[in-house]
Amino acid sequence: MTAAIIVVIIIVVAGVGVGYYYSTLPTSTSTMSSTSSSAATGVGPANSTELTVLAIGGPTSIEPAGAFSSEDTLVMANVYQQLLTYNYTDPTTLLPMLATSWTSNPSMTSFTFNLRSGVYFRNADSFDASTVWFNFNRVLVMNQIGASFFSSILYNATAAFSYGYVLPQGVDNALAANGYVLSTTNATLRQQQGANDLAAILSHFDPSNSTQQKIMSYPNQAVVVLNSSTVQFNLVNAYSNFPFAVASTGGGQIDPGFVDANGGVQPNSGNSYVNFHDMSTGPYYIQNYVQAEYLTLDANPNYWAAKLPSSDQNVMLTVPHIPVVIIQYAAQATNVVQGIENNIGALIAGPPIPALAPTYLPSLENRPGIQIVSLPNAPTYSFPVTAMNTQKYPTNVTNFRLALVHALNYSEIISSVAQGYGQQMVGPISPGLPYYNPANLPPYSFDDALSVQLLTQAGFKVNLPNGTTVNPTGNTIPPINIIYWNADPVEVKVTEEMQTMFAQIGVTLTLDGESSSAGLAAVSNPPTSPGYPTLYIWFWYPSYFDPVYQDLVVQTNSAFSGVFGNPAAFSGVDSLTTNLPFETNKAAVLQAVTQVYQITYNQAPYIWLYATTPYWVQRTYLSGVFYNPALEGFFFPTMYYNTTG
Repeated sequence: MTAAIIVVIIIVVAGVGVGYYYSTLPTSTSTMSSTSSSAATGVGPANSTELTVLAIGGPTSIEPAGAFSSEDTLVMANVYQQLLTYNYTDPTTLLPMLATSWTSNPSMTSFTFNLRSGVYFRNADSFDASTVWFNFNRVLVMNQIGASFFSSILYNATAAFSYGYVLPQGVDNALAANGYVLSTTNATLRQQQGANDLAAILSHFDPSNSTQQKIMSYPNQAVVVLNSSTVQFNLVNAYSNFPFAVASTGGGQIDPGFVDANGGVQPNSGNSYVNFHDMSTGPYYIQNYVQAEYLTLDANPNYWAAKLPSSDQNVMLTVPHIPVVIIQYAAQATNVVQGIENNIGALIAGPPIPALAPTYLPSLENRPGIQIVSLPNAPTYSFPVTAMNTQKYPTNVTNFRLALVHALNYSEIISSVAQGYGQQMVGPISPGLPYYNPANLPPYSFDDALSVQLLTQAGFKVNLPNGTTVNPTGNTIPPINIIYWNADPVEVKVTEEMQTMFAQIGVTLTLDGESSSAGLAAVSNPPTSPGYPTLYIWFWYPSYFDPVYQDLVVQTNSAFSGVFGNPAAFSGVDSLTTNLPFETNKAAVLQAVTQVYQITYNQAPYIWLYATTPYWVQRTYLSGVFYNPALEGFFFPTMYYNTTG
């Protein structure tokens, strides 16, 4: 289960930090039973030098430029390192990783990072400021999903959309000042020339070359090399949460020489080799990957952090306790259940989106040696949400949408679908995160009578299941449809519940189960096109920690296809949110978020089904597992086997 679908719809994502700290080392909420074999009763792992993690699907990109889905980020969190990382279990504060400190100017338009000395890649190539310049420019000019993390931050998104190329801010001036010929009369041509020239430099990267040194040190570009251990970022817009963007997967560092030896860099294009092979600084490296079958991570034998003095260590620089991690991918959840029951694996992948849907958890309860770990008091990060097409009849009628949100019995859905691992919410920000529901709006109530009243007020004739017709002279309610991923038991079950509940108010819901790719294709057309669904359900989670930008703005502003890109869907929301991510006055942010919440609540373009309570499933002999939603995957180095009791 992934959020990759959102990328195609919205193309911009982003990061925040106010303070919610929580400790999440395993606390059992239910203990599970066992088979008769000693291996299956939780005595210990089958191999003490290996950790097998059970997952579904498999990654589609394991590199900073392309990683996005939960399958991707599970690997990325253990292979690639950024200048900063999240602070253990706290998603709202950051720790130094490849940098040691950072500062910003008062306007939050420029950030300076001091880099850690003694860092090197697995092949012993050194890491310095030129490496940082290479990596951020590479991610941007490739214009894959990683670039979108820095949209309107390190590059002008409007220009990129207009000209078809992402060019980091000021790089064209750096090139022109150092002998490169760029058009001064044709902006489209200048952008294209600059992107191609930058890609050529990155593909033949030589930080000892005097011309490249002058380009890297040229002022007022997105990334400036001040000296070998200091880099400066100059932003398109003020952005107080820029350090959180730096900590995203898009900020991961890869060896320039490795990239250049394996296909180099092309504008608007991924690198098929680097996509699944790494040369990184992290605690593990990708030893082997057989797509959709398994991925093997080996501990980095040349890990720079292993040589750090204790005074410079932090938990996110932990040297791996278990030298080999095997992520075993299954096509079906039943295979994952069998794997944990039979002690083939010690851990099931997730959260923020668990590989095992909550509908499978009852079968694992009371099984000795198996533990379901739940964190009901932790901030949530993921939620299933249904979007309503505000550009098509009848969901372009506000009262019709309100009738649907009040027709659902959310408590029943949380009980039957989420198995209790959920809570009702008021979107678009997840409960427990900064700026969640500042207006203290109550969750939508379940009220069939109100739904019928709203439908009749909108001029519809309502034919109830008991044979009663309300407002018989009104307009007939046309059937509506919902597209969902037919391989996800949660989406299958919740859409069935919605179908039953909508029928109680005279609304016929047709269920259109699709593959993930077919569902994506269906919503890649304009919302007014014939094949576009009335409703669409998916699991949402942000790409990095910024509840205002990633959650609220992206889901409501039409520029990011919020509410299917309809600027008329919410009166005033676009004007409130267009520059909201770059507002540095917290009081102004709070006021705008409150207004957007109120408008969204009244207009009801989304059905916020529930916020997922973080949980995972593991064998009881596995220790050192912790949860940080912003990591979007488990951190394997801290894990170890405890078979003493």
